[in-house]
Amino acid sequence: MTKSIPADRAFNDDEIGVRCLFCAHETRKTVGWIRAHTQMECPACGTIVDIESKNFRVGRIGNEA
Repeated sequence: MTKSIPADRAFNDDEIGVRCLFCAHETRKTVGWIRAHTQMECPACGTIVDIESKNFRVGRIGNEA
């Protein structure tokens, strides 16, 4: 029997890039990590980057109504 993953957690292991607004360095983070954090420190310049995970949408491109 296969368990289904809730739609809001299906992408937790997927990685996306988070770009520093100061130096433009991109850091790859998992969706689950982003959901659990509100800030990250840029590894390139040390700037604190605010992350608003509530602004991320779950869905596929082209499926917008």
